[in-house]
Amino acid sequence: MPLGKRFSPPSLRDSGFPTPRFNSKPRLLWQLQRLTPRGLKTSAPRPPCQPQPRPHKARPKTIVFEDELLSQALLDAKKPIGVIPKGHTPRPHPVPDYELKYPPVSSARERSRYAAVFQDQYGEYLELQREVGCAQAKLRQLEARLSSLPPPQSQKEAQVAARVWREFEKKQMDPGFLDKQARCHYLKGKLRHLKTQIQKFDDRGDSEGSVYF
Repeated sequence: MPLGKRFSPPSLRDSGFPTPRFNSKPRLLWQLQRLTPRGLKTSAPRPPCQPQPRPHKARPKTIVFEDELLSQALLDAKKPIGVIPKGHTPRPHPVPDYELKYPPVSSARERSRYAAVFQDQYGEYLELQREVGCAQAKLRQLEARLSSLPPPQSQKEAQVAARVWREFEKKQMDPGFLDKQARCHYLKGKLRHLKTQIQKFDDRGDSEGSVYF
């Protein structure tokens, strides 16, 4: 070897032997395992651009009762049944005079007065009820017989049937019968109103005893 030249050892590539390749990944994984406490598992790091998933929060359950569902269904209805047509003015129903004349009972003396009126007009109501009931029953029987008659075969029979029907309608629209019917209906409402006012007074305990009719 001439002087002045530096000796360099032959490389593995020049010697004909394969060059060993060192993998740094197993060594890095081993180091991470040593740094990680026991009981914890390492996972691959997430990319920095990927957001962390948020924990799912369960929504609280809403308790709805049956009556609330019904109320909501009524509110959601577009057009309720029985709506008054546009432009139609309903006629006011007249208040019966006995509702104004006999307010709620406020004393035992007033209760006695209400009871006396009830007893005085109860007999009249029963009598009118019998008369009106009998007249209505006869009219219903006559109407049933007229409806069951066969068709008239001649002009004379047709005239007789027409005359009987006119008599029936005349009795049905008789002013005396209609007055009794209206009076019976009025007394029925008045007696019911008096009885209700007396019972309400007795239920409040303002009276020492109750009088049964």
